[in-house]
Amino acid sequence: MSNKQRTKYHVRKRMFLNRDLDMRAFAIGIVEDTRDIPIENENGWKWGKIELALSDCYRHISFDFDLSSKEDRAKSLYKIRRIAAIVNAVRDAIEIEAKSIDERKIVKPEVKAKSAAG
Repeated sequence: MSNKQRTKYHVRKRMFLNRDLDMRAFAIGIVEDTRDIPIENENGWKWGKIELALSDCYRHISFDFDLSSKEDRAKSLYKIRRIAAIVNAVRDAIEIEAKSIDERKIVKPEVKAKSAAG
């Protein structure tokens, strides 16, 4: 029987960003849960897997989050909070715009009937 501990995660998600699954856009978020890794295993808890990747159909971006020192943890928290703030602000603005567009009454120009005499 092995004493090897099973890897746990706070978040381990991958999702497609389009309803049409032929489109490649995706998001991946992974944060390993290192709380149960013994303190003696510094490499195990200091370098847990953290991944945030976003992709549309053509471009791919991934973000690094280093938690190995107090300063790096502060920088990583600052970064993810800024990313979350801008993503949430854009989401809110898109929801406002979508609602505004849905509520517009489109005025169609009247079509004049052609006379038989022409």
